[in-house]
Amino acid sequence: MAQRGQVFPLAGAGGDGRPWAYRYRVGGRDSRRAQRGGFESEQAAAEALERVLEQLRREHGLVESPTLAEFVEMYLAQHEGEPETTAKLRWLLRKAVRGFGDRRLSELRSPEIAAWRMTIPTGHRFEATQALRQVLGRAVSWGLLDVNPAKLGVENPQRRYWEKRPFESWDELHALAGELGRRHGPMVLFAAATGLRPGGWLALEHRDVHRAARVVYVRRTFRNGRIKTPKTKASVRAVPL
Repeated sequence: MAQRGQVFPLAGAGGDGRPWAYRYRVGGRDSRRAQRGGFESEQAAAEALERVLEQLRREHGLVESPTLAEFVEMYLAQHEGEPETTAKLRWLLRKAVRGFGDRRLSELRSPEIAAWRMTIPTGHRFEATQALRQVLGRAVSWGLLDVNPAKLGVENPQRRYWEKRPFESWDELHALAGELGRRHGPMVLFAAATGLRPGGWLALEHRDVHRAARVVYVRRTFRNGRIKTPKTKASVRAVPL
């Protein structure tokens, strides 16, 4: 099995005017030699050659891919999300590591992942599977896998949320607001009328309420003990009052 190839300049520019090519042997010394030309630079040809050889090495079992546990640590070390986001991702991935941590990436199979998914409680089954897909998607982009085994033939429908009606009428809400008093009662009515989540209305300021337009602008959220501002203006929402 060839693990090396050759990059060389073409005697004349290729049909598309690109002057570099590579060639390699598919098997041993007497095997056929594959060749591809038409690269703009020596570096481009060398990079293309290495990708082909890496694929051949994997197909012939000459390169060991990392275990899932090892690759998860590599992935998390380079994750640039908020600390709490990375912590949650680590918690979700721990479920996959418990099931397949000692498996090499090349040994992961879709039927086994589909069966593992059904062992995860429904409350976070979707998220745990998405986290594994995310990590293995990076392995595909890095050339460690050809396809993502957590996506190929593995269904992952989102959990269905049923509507909850803790109160049957506004009379019940007003009664509760009256029990809470003038300081906290209005917050109950405001939250019920706007449908905002606690993280949204806890971060509101007076300047977010536009009385004339009868809207409230959600510009930030309160999460994990601190105020977070969205990265883009498109994340700002206007909620009717």
